[in-house]
Amino acid sequence: MTSENYADNTSEHAIISDIIGKTIESEKYQITMDEFWFSIVPDKIIGPFDFISVENIYNTVTIGIVKELRTVRIADVTISNQYSRQNYRLRDNPNNKEDYVDQGIRIARVAVMTNAHINNNIHSDSKITTGMNIRMPVNIDKAVRFATEKEILIALGIPKMEDPVMAGIIEMTNGQQVAIPIAMSYLAGPDTAHINATGISGNLKTSYLMFLLHSMYQKLVKNKEVAIIIFNTREDDLLYIHEREGNITERDNKLYKNLKISPDPFDNVTYFLPRGKDGKPISVHVPSNFRTYSFELRDIYDRLDLLLSSESYDPRYNLYAIINYIYESWPLKDKSDNVVNNWSDLLRYVDYPPEIVGHKSMYLHFLGYLQKFKRSSLFTDKRETSIYIGNEIKKIKGGDVYVIDVAMIPTLEEQSLVIGDVMTNIDELYSSRYSFEEEHYLNQESENRIEINIESKQSKPKYILIFIDEINRFLPHTYSLGQRSTVAEQIIKTIIAGKSRNTILLSAQQFKSAVDPVLHENTGIHMIAKLGLSELSTSSYSMLDEITKGNIAQMDKGEIVMIQPAIRHPVKVVFPRPPFKRLSR
Repeated sequence: MTSENYADNTSEHAIISDIIGKTIESEKYQITMDEFWFSIVPDKIIGPFDFISVENIYNTVTIGIVKELRTVRIADVTISNQYSRQNYRLRDNPNNKEDYVDQGIRIARVAVMTNAHINNNIHSDSKITTGMNIRMPVNIDKAVRFATEKEILIALGIPKMEDPVMAGIIEMTNGQQVAIPIAMSYLAGPDTAHINATGISGNLKTSYLMFLLHSMYQKLVKNKEVAIIIFNTREDDLLYIHEREGNITERDNKLYKNLKISPDPFDNVTYFLPRGKDGKPISVHVPSNFRTYSFELRDIYDRLDLLLSSESYDPRYNLYAIINYIYESWPLKDKSDNVVNNWSDLLRYVDYPPEIVGHKSMYLHFLGYLQKFKRSSLFTDKRETSIYIGNEIKKIKGGDVYVIDVAMIPTLEEQSLVIGDVMTNIDELYSSRYSFEEEHYLNQESENRIEINIESKQSKPKYILIFIDEINRFLPHTYSLGQRSTVAEQIIKTIIAGKSRNTILLSAQQFKSAVDPVLHENTGIHMIAKLGLSELSTSSYSMLDEITKGNIAQMDKGEIVMIQPAIRHPVKVVFPRPPFKRLSR
C-alpha cells in the first residue's frame, strides 16, 4: 500500500503518527537525484544522521541520511496544505476576518544514499533485489518516514558484505537501533586497510578502537586467525584488558546483545613491561601475567638509528655514518682484536676509521648521545630476568594478545625505539615467512620437510592488529629540519605494506592536523568523535562537508562518525564501552 493510499483510508491523526514529513521544493530548496528537502510534521523530532526513506517510481524506495535542519517560512516552499495550516497563528483584526501569521515550518535536507527495490516485510524470506540502477529524484509532496532496519542495511551496502565484523550501532532519534558490520576486506585489505580515530580528550575515541579490536578478536580468534599487539602509552589505561569490568551498564549490555558480541575480556593476554634499575618493571600497574623487557646491544646493533629522533638530526654530526658502520662491521672489533659485546664495550670503542669519524667533535657527540641512553635501565649489558620483545614478536601466533607498556619510559626516543623495533620485527616476521614458503616450494626434498613447513606456515596468524594511541607523538605532522625520524619512517613502511599482508594499524590522536598526512592518506576508515570547528576547518578533514563538520562539533560523548569508502556519506554510530576493567577515575 502506498503512502497516498494510506492517507486516503486513515484519519489525519494516524497519518501524522506514521509520517514524519513531506518532500518539498522551491528555487532554493531543490530536489535532485543526490539530495532533497522535506518539511517536518509539527511535534515530530528528527536529528542529523537519522536515516529516512521515501517511495519512488517503479516500486523503489529512496533512502537517505539527514544532513541539515532549518526553519523557513511556509510561503518559501511548495508544501502540502495537509498540516501546514497548523503552523499559522490566527491574528485578531477589526473586521473579524481570518488572518494568519506565518510561523514558519521546520525542514530537513537529506543526502541520498541509494535507491532500491526493497521488501520491507521483515518476516519475508524473499531476497532483496536491486534490479536496474534507478537514480530518479523523488517527487514533491511524497511521504517521508524513518527508514527501517532493512532499508538502512541496504543503504550501507551491507547485504553484499563478506565476512562482516560488527563496528557499532546506528541509533536513531525514534529509538531504533541497527547493528552495523564492516567487511573484513575494508578493515584488513584488499579493499582498504587501517583505522584512525580522532576527537578531543574524554570523548571515548580510544574506547571505540578497543571495542572494535574486541569485536574483530571475537570474530577471528576461533580459527586462530588473529594476533593483537597493543601499545599502552598512557599510565595504566590498557593494563587490565584481561579482567572483566564488574559494572557493565544496562545500556552497554543491551548494545552488546544487539551486536551479538560477548561482553567478555580478552583471553591469552601477555603484558610486557619495561625493566627498571632493580630488574623490576617500571609501570603504574603490574598485572599478574607480565614479563619485563630490555635491550642488549646485540638485539638492536643493526637498528641503532631508531634511537635518533628527528630532533637529534644535525647535519654537522653525521651520527648515521657511525651507526651504519657499527651495523656493517658487526661483530665490531678493536685494533687488539677484542670483540664489542655490549653497551659498555661500545662506549669504550674508539677505533672508528677516519672516513667515518671526520673529526673528534663528531665522535664526542655520538659518545654523549650513547651515554644518555646507557644510563637508562632499558639498556643492559646482560639480561638475566628480562626478555627481548623482538624474539617474542617473531614467535607470535593466532590467539595471542600482547600489551607492550611504554607509558613510564622517561624519554620519547626510548618509547619510539620500542615501537620502531616492534614494527621492524613484524616486517622481518613476514619477510622470513615469505622466504621460508618460497624455499618450501623450491626444495620439497621429503614428506617430513613438507609437513614441517606446512605446520610452520599455519602457526602464523592471518591478521596482526596493532594499536597505537597518541600516534602524533611518534608520527608528527612536522619534523625538525624537515627530517622524519627513523621510527616515523618505519611506521609508514608498516602502514603501506599492511594492506597486502594483513598487518593492520589502529591509531588514535586528539587532532588529525598533528599527525603526518601520510597516515591519513593510507588509512581506509576514519572515525571522528567530537571536535572543535577550528580543528575541523583544517585540511585534514577535507573529506567532510561544512554541515557535517558542524554536526560533529555538537555531538555527545560516546558518539562517533564513521567515514568509510564503501559508504556514500558519513554515518554516526554508538558503541558499548569495552568489557574489560576500567579505573574509576
